Amino acid sequence: MNKYEVRITQTHIDYYHVNAKNEHEAKAFVKAQINDPKGWIYATKVETIKRTPKVDYALKISKEGEVIYD
Repeated sequence: MNKYEVRITQTHIDYYHVNAKNEHEAKAFVKAQINDPKGWIYATKVETIKRTPKVDYALKISKEGEVIYD
């Protein structure tokens, strides 16, 4: 039996509601919220949509974990 390294890309989309003076400030508030969730609360996450994971590749690897090029 062979050993493989398999890479999976997983993404999700978050939606936030925020009070702001303009679009620039709204984006800044949400970015601040994401970077420091325990800091000042600017925005409220209202929904998350998870996307289907995508298999990017599978590469055969050696016992030492190195890729084997056939």
